Amino acid sequence: MKIYVTSLQQSTLDRWSRLLPESMAIEFVNESSCSVRADVLVMSGVWAFDRYGGRPNRETAQVLSNSRGDGLPEWIVVPPFRPIVERDGEFFIREDFEQISPAYYAVLQSLRAVRDEFGDSVSVALDLPMLGMDDPHDESTPVSVARAIEVFLNE
Repeated sequence: MKIYVTSLQQSTLDRWSRLLPESMAIEFVNESSCSVRADVLVMSGVWAFDRYGGRPNRETAQVLSNSRGDGLPEWIVVPPFRPIVERDGEFFIREDFEQISPAYYAVLQSLRAVRDEFGDSVSVALDLPMLGMDDPHDESTPVSVARAIEVFLNE
């Protein structure tokens, strides 16, 4: 599986490329200068649901078909939220997920969904702005994503 990390901010891509190991063979692409022709785009439901369908899901990533002809890949994957429980009318992150980073969970589950649906011969773009991960000063998110990709590649 070919994995691209895309952003319009070179400073974000620079930080991510320093924090994700070279051994992962991830390509970092500044989309202000060129675009990626990936088979699958991973984006937040905030951006995807109105355009491509689907509904928020806390358990699994969703694979949505893009038949809009909008220039984005034919397939959109929406990461899940961390699972929750309800106690006394309030919602909490499920105890076994409290210490798991939302970015780690989102990327790991999304990559698994891509592999389950399409196999390993596809290219996937993790679009940082559309995932809410485009902060050039944030180090915890790329570190979490690196762990998720490492776990995924070793499964």
